[in-house]
Order: sequence, then C-alpha cells, then structure tokens
Amino acid sequence: MAATFSFSIQQQLVLTAARQWCRARHLHIPAQPHLYRKLARHGCGQLAPACDSLMRLSELVLGHPFRCGAGLALSEDEWRLLDMIEGRERQLVHECSVALASAFRHAIRSLHIMIDMAFNIDSGEPVKRTVASTGLIAA
Repeated sequence: MAATFSFSIQQQLVLTAARQWCRARHLHIPAQPHLYRKLARHGCGQLAPACDSLMRLSELVLGHPFRCGAGLALSEDEWRLLDMIEGRERQLVHECSVALASAFRHAIRSLHIMIDMAFNIDSGEPVKRTVASTGLIAA
C-alpha cells in the first residue's frame, strides 16, 4: 500500500522553490528568473525574490549547500526546511549567529504572509491540498 502525502500550499511552494532554486544553481543560471517562471505557472511568480532569499539564508543556517530530493522522496534538508517553516526548529548541524537566525525567521514570516496574500488564505487554518491537485512539487 502506497503512502499518501498531504502538504499545505505553503509547504508545496517552499519545496518547489527549493528544488527549482537548486536546479538553477546546478545549471549556473540566475535563480530568481528561473523561480519566477516556475511559480508564475501557479499564479505566484511574485514570490520568487522571497523564495530566493529564503534559500540563500537556508544554506547559511544549515551550514552547507542545500540538498534536494526527487519526486515525493524528500531529502533531510527539505524535511528540516519544512520543520523550520512550520516553526518546529530542530537542532541544526551548524551553529549560526543570532543575527542570522533572526534574519531567517523574518524571511520565513515574510514568505508566509506573501503566500497567504497570493492565495487569499485566511490567517486561520492553512489550506490543505494534495500534491497531485496543485502539481507544484517538481519531480
């Protein structure tokens, strides 16, 4: 029996942005335009700069280049990023400064606000959609 995954729209956007950001870096192309093209297909291209900033800060907070999974198989870095996005900060393998941790928390909060605005999400319960219904998570 196959496992069923259900990610919030915020989680799906972060995973999509992380994977596309890593892809852009791997291809040595500018990340923001690449992110914009992918996110614009889902009506949220304006999130590209915030996602780019979040990913740059993520690497600094994690202390190593971000590692992505494939399809529904998430990497340890992706799970850790989702935990941090959801406010479940786990022990980081890399000690970062208080200023960096603060900047990262502000980037997360800003991204949450922008996602909520982009999808007209009420500040209450996050909208739950399956990965298949939005098609955001890139294989």
